[in-house]
Amino acid sequence: MRLLLIFLLLFASSASAAMIEGRIVADDAPVSGLRVALYRSLDFDHDPLFISEKSDPDGYFQVEVSPGAYALFARDEKRRLFAFCGRNPVQVGKKETVWAGLQAVSLHDVVTAPYDDEYSAAIEGVVLFNGQPLTGAYVSLYLDAKEDLKGQGYRMSMPTGPDGSFAFDGLPESSYLLMVRKRVGGQRVGPVREGDYLGHYAGNPLVARSGTVTRIVIPTVQKVKSQSASETITRIEGPVLSGLVTDADNNPVAGLHVFAYLERVIGHKRPAALSAPTGPDGRFRVNLGQAGTYFVGARQEYGDSPAPGEMFGMYEVSADHGLEVKSNQTIDDMIIVVEPISLD
Repeated sequence: MRLLLIFLLLFASSASAAMIEGRIVADDAPVSGLRVALYRSLDFDHDPLFISEKSDPDGYFQVEVSPGAYALFARDEKRRLFAFCGRNPVQVGKKETVWAGLQAVSLHDVVTAPYDDEYSAAIEGVVLFNGQPLTGAYVSLYLDAKEDLKGQGYRMSMPTGPDGSFAFDGLPESSYLLMVRKRVGGQRVGPVREGDYLGHYAGNPLVARSGTVTRIVIPTVQKVKSQSASETITRIEGPVLSGLVTDADNNPVAGLHVFAYLERVIGHKRPAALSAPTGPDGRFRVNLGQAGTYFVGARQEYGDSPAPGEMFGMYEVSADHGLEVKSNQTIDDMIIVVEPISLD
């Protein structure tokens, strides 16, 4: 009976097992000998849930996991390289194999010095790309990783200048998680797309002490094409919305995100769910995670209020656009009509 139970448990595990595989590269060159660690969130200051074998000479790795969402990171044994996946967190379903590439950057020493206010702290630093200062990048501070380090966070820096520098003054003593983003379109917030710059600070969480200024360097990478559709906010399980985004002439519209908010006022907060950009067929799919009343629409950006000229539209299910969704419900064939926002 005991052997039968063990067999059944192993069979159940293998029946629902999933696989994450990919390559680790640095400046397009493969990185071998790194183990990829998978965490439940983007805060990696705890034990990983899964660890891969070392990447092979081509930088390839694979790891069998349970279905779920994982943040992927890797370091070399001398702790001079840090690699992260631009798609973090990566979603994987039952029996699914998901490709998740990691890009590696060099690590830099941390310097601390006295700060002129003994009751608060400061964080200063430089943002780099390929070893050179990166201008026009925004550094965001987060207090926790529960929202996947997306949105504006607790504080956002001014855009970096020609020297790549940023600074946060007058901070309460606390632990902070830092992310860097530069959108080539110039937006402060919104999806990170192909060609945009992304940096995940390798020393997260950074502890800022009162009376101390901490100086750091954050290298960035460019988001590659295979990751451009991954800027989503979804969950594997729960209610599902799917359908089509069209213009006023019923033509499918590509490149739009379908969002779901829990509040009627949209645009000022992070949505509860966000789809990948629609393709040429205008199709979308959103996993909501839980039952509730959602306010659903489609737009090109997210994070700020819709701007003039932006393609935007709400799902016209009711007067206030609220859509009640039950647990594990699937709503198919939704049609969201969008048009350019006009101030007229």
